[in-house]
Amino acid sequence: MTQHTPYDAARATFTRAALARLVLSHAGVGLAEGAANLAITRFDDQTGLGGRVSEAVALREYADHLLTRAVIFERERGSSWEDIAHFLGTDAARARECFAPAVERWERAFEEPYRLDGTGRKRVPQLPTAAYDPETACRQLDLTVRLRTYFDDPYPVSGALRAGPSPDGTPPPDYALDGRISRGNLGSFMHLLARFTDADFVPTDWDAVVACVRSTDEDDFAMWDTHSMEGSTASLHVHVATVTRDKDLVDVVVTGATDAKLRLRIDTLFAALGPDA
Repeated sequence: MTQHTPYDAARATFTRAALARLVLSHAGVGLAEGAANLAITRFDDQTGLGGRVSEAVALREYADHLLTRAVIFERERGSSWEDIAHFLGTDAARARECFAPAVERWERAFEEPYRLDGTGRKRVPQLPTAAYDPETACRQLDLTVRLRTYFDDPYPVSGALRAGPSPDGTPPPDYALDGRISRGNLGSFMHLLARFTDADFVPTDWDAVVACVRSTDEDDFAMWDTHSMEGSTASLHVHVATVTRDKDLVDVVVTGATDAKLRLRIDTLFAALGPDA
Protein backbone atom coordinates (compact mmCIF):
# COMPACT_ATOMS: atom_id res chain seq x y z
CA MET A 1 0.00 0.00 0.00
CA THR A 2 1.31 3.43 -0.92
CA GLN A 3 1.98 5.59 2.14
CA HIS A 4 0.83 9.18 2.45
CA THR A 5 3.02 12.10 3.53
CA PRO A 6 2.40 15.82 4.15
CA TYR A 7 4.19 16.56 0.86
CA ASP A 8 2.15 14.34 -1.47
CA ALA A 9 0.28 17.23 -3.11
CA ALA A 10 3.48 19.14 -3.81
CA ARG A 11 5.22 16.02 -5.10
CA ALA A 12 2.33 15.30 -7.45
CA THR A 13 3.02 18.54 -9.34
CA PHE A 14 6.34 17.10 -10.55
CA THR A 15 7.05 14.17 -12.83
CA ARG A 16 9.33 11.41 -11.57
CA ALA A 17 12.02 12.62 -13.97
CA ALA A 18 11.66 16.17 -12.61
CA LEU A 19 12.06 14.90 -9.04
CA ALA A 20 15.16 12.96 -10.06
CA ARG A 21 16.56 16.11 -11.68
CA LEU A 22 15.81 18.09 -8.52
CA VAL A 23 17.72 15.52 -6.46
CA LEU A 24 20.62 15.78 -8.91
CA SER A 25 20.60 19.58 -8.58
CA HIS A 26 20.62 19.27 -4.79
CA ALA A 27 23.61 16.93 -4.93
CA GLY A 28 25.42 19.21 -7.37
CA VAL A 29 25.03 22.21 -5.07
CA GLY A 30 26.26 20.11 -2.14
CA LEU A 31 29.41 19.12 -4.01
CA ALA A 32 30.03 22.71 -5.12
CA GLU A 33 29.71 23.99 -1.56
CA GLY A 34 32.12 21.33 -0.31
CA ALA A 35 34.65 22.22 -3.00
CA ALA A 36 34.30 25.92 -2.20
CA ASN A 37 35.04 25.24 1.47
CA LEU A 38 38.21 23.41 0.46
CA ALA A 39 39.36 26.53 -1.39
CA ILE A 40 39.54 28.53 1.86
CA THR A 41 43.13 28.74 3.18
CA ARG A 42 42.62 30.70 6.40
CA PHE A 43 42.49 27.67 8.69
CA ASP A 44 45.22 25.51 7.17
CA ASP A 45 47.43 26.02 10.22
CA GLN A 46 44.65 24.62 12.41
CA THR A 47 44.20 21.51 10.29
CA GLY A 48 46.10 18.35 11.17
CA LEU A 49 48.65 16.93 8.76
CA GLY A 50 46.89 15.14 5.95
CA GLY A 51 43.60 16.83 6.78
CA ARG A 52 43.09 18.41 3.40
CA VAL A 53 43.60 15.03 1.74
CA SER A 54 40.81 13.71 3.96
CA GLU A 55 38.54 16.49 2.74
CA ALA A 56 39.45 15.81 -0.89
CA VAL A 57 38.66 12.12 -0.43
CA ALA A 58 35.27 13.06 1.04
CA LEU A 59 34.62 15.21 -2.04
CA ARG A 60 35.55 12.33 -4.33
CA GLU A 61 33.12 10.07 -2.47
CA TYR A 62 30.43 12.72 -2.75
CA ALA A 63 31.17 12.97 -6.48
CA ASP A 64 30.40 9.25 -6.72
CA HIS A 65 27.09 9.99 -5.00
CA LEU A 66 26.46 12.76 -7.54
CA LEU A 67 27.17 10.32 -10.38
CA THR A 68 24.59 7.90 -8.99
CA ARG A 69 22.01 10.71 -8.89
CA ALA A 70 22.84 11.55 -12.50
CA VAL A 71 22.35 7.93 -13.58
CA ILE A 72 18.97 7.77 -11.83
CA PHE A 73 17.88 10.95 -13.59
CA GLU A 74 19.02 9.63 -16.96
CA ARG A 75 17.09 6.40 -16.45
CA GLU A 76 13.98 8.38 -15.48
CA ARG A 77 14.15 10.48 -18.61
CA GLY A 78 14.51 7.44 -20.85
CA SER A 79 18.25 6.91 -21.34
CA SER A 80 19.21 3.30 -22.00
CA TRP A 81 21.99 1.51 -20.18
CA GLU A 82 23.92 1.70 -23.46
CA ASP A 83 23.54 5.50 -23.50
CA ILE A 84 24.82 5.75 -19.93
CA ALA A 85 27.63 3.23 -20.42
CA HIS A 86 29.00 5.24 -23.35
CA PHE A 87 29.87 8.16 -21.06
CA LEU A 88 31.12 5.91 -18.28
CA GLY A 89 33.61 4.28 -20.61
CA THR A 90 32.21 0.81 -20.01
CA ASP A 91 29.58 -1.54 -21.42
CA ALA A 92 25.86 -1.64 -20.67
CA ALA A 93 26.05 -4.80 -18.57
CA ARG A 94 28.70 -3.31 -16.29
CA ALA A 95 26.83 0.00 -15.97
CA ARG A 96 23.65 -1.81 -15.05
CA GLU A 97 25.44 -3.99 -12.51
CA CYS A 98 26.90 -0.90 -10.81
CA PHE A 99 23.84 1.34 -10.73
CA ALA A 100 20.70 -0.81 -11.02
CA PRO A 101 20.45 -1.35 -7.22
CA ALA A 102 20.35 2.42 -6.64
CA VAL A 103 17.75 2.86 -9.37
CA GLU A 104 15.62 0.11 -7.82
CA ARG A 105 15.85 1.73 -4.35
CA TRP A 106 14.72 5.01 -5.90
CA GLU A 107 11.72 3.32 -7.52
CA ARG A 108 10.70 1.47 -4.35
CA ALA A 109 10.79 4.69 -2.34
CA PHE A 110 7.77 6.01 -4.23
CA GLU A 111 5.72 3.15 -2.83
CA GLU A 112 7.23 3.54 0.65
CA PRO A 113 8.37 7.18 0.88
CA TYR A 114 9.05 6.90 4.61
CA ARG A 115 9.35 4.44 7.47
CA LEU A 116 8.64 5.05 11.13
CA ASP A 117 11.43 5.25 13.66
CA GLY A 118 11.66 3.11 16.79
CA THR A 119 9.06 5.19 18.59
CA GLY A 120 6.54 4.67 15.80
CA ARG A 121 5.86 8.40 15.60
CA LYS A 122 8.62 10.05 13.58
CA ARG A 123 8.80 9.65 9.79
CA VAL A 124 12.18 8.71 8.33
CA PRO A 125 12.11 9.58 4.59
CA GLN A 126 13.17 6.87 2.16
CA LEU A 127 13.09 9.26 -0.77
CA PRO A 128 15.99 11.72 -1.01
CA THR A 129 15.14 14.93 0.83
CA ALA A 130 14.73 17.01 -2.33
CA ALA A 131 12.19 14.53 -3.74
CA TYR A 132 10.40 14.00 -0.43
CA ASP A 133 9.75 17.75 0.06
CA PRO A 134 10.26 19.26 -3.40
CA GLU A 135 8.79 22.71 -2.72
CA THR A 136 11.31 23.42 0.04
CA ALA A 137 14.11 22.08 -2.15
CA CYS A 138 13.02 24.28 -5.06
CA ARG A 139 12.93 27.36 -2.89
CA GLN A 140 16.36 26.75 -1.39
CA LEU A 141 18.03 25.72 -4.64
CA ASP A 142 16.57 28.61 -6.64
CA LEU A 143 17.88 31.03 -4.01
CA THR A 144 21.30 29.40 -3.80
CA VAL A 145 21.90 29.19 -7.53
CA ARG A 146 20.61 32.66 -8.28
CA LEU A 147 22.70 34.31 -5.58
CA ARG A 148 25.91 32.41 -6.34
CA THR A 149 25.92 32.42 -10.13
CA TYR A 150 25.44 34.94 -12.90
CA PHE A 151 22.36 33.16 -14.24
CA ASP A 152 19.70 35.88 -14.18
CA ASP A 153 16.56 33.80 -13.72
CA PRO A 154 14.31 33.90 -10.63
CA TYR A 155 13.71 30.14 -10.92
CA PRO A 156 16.96 28.72 -12.33
CA VAL A 157 16.37 25.24 -10.89
CA SER A 158 12.61 24.81 -10.58
CA GLY A 159 11.50 26.77 -13.64
CA ALA A 160 11.87 23.86 -16.07
CA LEU A 161 10.84 21.08 -13.71
CA ARG A 162 7.16 21.60 -13.02
CA ALA A 163 4.61 19.58 -14.95
CA GLY A 164 2.65 21.45 -17.60
CA PRO A 165 4.73 24.64 -17.94
CA SER A 166 3.02 27.65 -19.43
CA PRO A 167 3.56 27.80 -23.21
CA ASP A 168 4.25 31.53 -23.03
CA GLY A 169 7.07 31.02 -20.55
CA THR A 170 5.23 32.57 -17.59
CA PRO A 171 7.29 31.81 -14.46
CA PRO A 172 5.79 29.64 -11.74
CA PRO A 173 4.05 31.36 -8.83
CA ASP A 174 6.16 32.64 -6.00
CA TYR A 175 6.81 30.12 -3.27
CA ALA A 176 5.40 30.34 0.21
CA LEU A 177 8.17 30.70 2.78
CA ASP A 178 7.27 28.77 5.89
CA GLY A 179 8.69 27.92 9.26
CA ARG A 180 7.99 27.49 12.94
CA ILE A 181 8.84 30.31 15.37
CA SER A 182 8.84 30.57 19.14
CA ARG A 183 5.82 32.60 20.20
CA GLY A 184 8.05 35.00 22.10
CA ASN A 185 9.96 35.75 18.88
CA LEU A 186 6.92 36.40 16.70
CA GLY A 187 6.90 40.14 17.41
CA SER A 188 10.59 40.40 16.49
CA PHE A 189 9.94 38.41 13.32
CA MET A 190 7.18 40.79 12.25
CA HIS A 191 9.23 43.85 13.18
CA LEU A 192 12.22 42.72 11.10
CA LEU A 193 9.97 41.69 8.22
CA ALA A 194 8.50 45.19 8.23
CA ARG A 195 12.00 46.68 8.13
CA PHE A 196 12.96 44.46 5.19
CA THR A 197 9.99 45.77 3.17
CA ASP A 198 9.92 49.36 4.50
CA ALA A 199 6.39 48.71 5.75
CA ASP A 200 4.63 50.86 8.34
CA PHE A 201 4.18 48.33 11.12
CA VAL A 202 4.01 49.88 14.60
CA PRO A 203 4.67 48.01 17.89
CA THR A 204 0.97 47.80 18.75
CA ASP A 205 0.50 45.76 15.57
CA TRP A 206 2.95 43.16 16.84
CA ASP A 207 0.97 42.79 20.06
CA ALA A 208 -2.21 42.26 18.04
CA VAL A 209 -0.58 39.57 15.93
CA VAL A 210 0.73 37.65 18.94
CA ALA A 211 -2.54 37.96 20.85
CA CYS A 212 -4.81 36.65 18.11
CA VAL A 213 -2.85 33.62 16.93
CA ARG A 214 -5.39 30.82 16.96
CA SER A 215 -5.04 27.08 17.19
CA THR A 216 -6.14 25.24 14.08
CA ASP A 217 -5.43 22.23 11.92
CA GLU A 218 -2.35 22.40 9.70
CA ASP A 219 -4.36 21.42 6.63
CA ASP A 220 -7.11 24.01 7.23
CA PHE A 221 -5.17 26.97 5.87
CA ALA A 222 -8.33 29.08 5.55
CA MET A 223 -8.54 29.23 9.34
CA TRP A 224 -5.08 30.75 9.76
CA ASP A 225 -4.80 34.44 10.70
CA THR A 226 -3.59 36.53 7.77
CA HIS A 227 -1.87 39.91 8.04
CA SER A 228 -0.96 42.14 5.11
CA MET A 229 2.32 44.02 5.12
CA GLU A 230 2.41 46.73 2.46
CA GLY A 231 5.88 48.19 2.07
CA SER A 232 7.60 50.38 -0.47
CA THR A 233 9.78 47.48 -1.64
CA ALA A 234 7.38 44.52 -1.31
CA SER A 235 3.82 43.55 -0.44
CA LEU A 236 3.68 40.49 1.78
CA HIS A 237 0.99 38.39 3.40
CA VAL A 238 1.89 36.74 6.70
CA HIS A 239 -0.23 33.75 7.76
CA VAL A 240 0.09 32.55 11.36
CA ALA A 241 -1.45 29.76 13.43
CA THR A 242 -0.66 27.29 16.19
CA VAL A 243 -0.91 23.81 14.71
CA THR A 244 1.07 21.78 17.25
CA ARG A 245 0.35 20.80 20.82
CA ASP A 246 3.19 23.05 21.91
CA LYS A 247 1.45 26.40 22.38
CA ASP A 248 4.82 28.16 22.54
CA LEU A 249 5.41 27.47 18.84
CA VAL A 250 3.71 29.36 16.01
CA ASP A 251 3.64 28.26 12.38
CA VAL A 252 4.22 31.12 9.94
CA VAL A 253 3.83 31.26 6.14
CA VAL A 254 4.98 34.33 4.21
CA THR A 255 3.83 34.88 0.62
CA GLY A 256 4.54 37.63 -1.89
CA ALA A 257 8.34 37.77 -1.65
CA THR A 258 9.23 37.97 -5.34
CA ASP A 259 12.80 39.15 -4.81
CA ALA A 260 15.43 36.44 -4.30
CA LYS A 261 17.42 38.43 -1.76
CA LEU A 262 14.29 39.16 0.27
CA ARG A 263 13.40 35.47 0.28
CA LEU A 264 16.89 34.66 1.52
CA ARG A 265 16.54 37.20 4.34
CA ILE A 266 13.17 35.73 5.33
CA ASP A 267 14.62 32.22 5.33
CA THR A 268 17.40 33.51 7.58
CA LEU A 269 14.81 34.97 9.95
CA PHE A 270 13.12 31.59 10.26
CA ALA A 271 16.45 29.99 11.10
CA ALA A 272 17.42 32.72 13.59
CA LEU A 273 14.09 32.88 15.44
CA GLY A 274 12.98 29.26 15.19
CA PRO A 275 12.74 26.74 18.03
CA ASP A 276 16.29 25.47 17.43
CA ALA A 277 17.88 28.92 17.53
